[in-house]
Amino acid sequence: MTETRTPPAETIVLVVEAQAAPGNAGRVTDLIGRFVEPTRKEAGCLQYRLHVDAADDHHVVLVEEWQDEAALTAHQATSGYAELMHALLPLLAGEGRGLRLTPLT
Repeated sequence: MTETRTPPAETIVLVVEAQAAPGNAGRVTDLIGRFVEPTRKEAGCLQYRLHVDAADDHHVVLVEEWQDEAALTAHQATSGYAELMHALLPLLAGEGRGLRLTPLT
């Protein structure tokens, strides 16, 4: 049986959704995919996973979990984050949607 770990109260979970512009699904997932492993190695990164909607390959979902606000802020200040945002935004159909969650269990 797998033990369930209770995250500390300051843990931050982000669920970020974006819609790739028509014809850009592969470019979007490839681009974000290049940043997954480097981001996972950042201090305070507990989870960083890219998903695609099974019914719509243009709908991508990124699930992130950060140890605390400082870790998230440090991530968003990296050159990799700036590079990703600069390259990604022109490939999207409109603005993405983000949810910031506080884990309860």
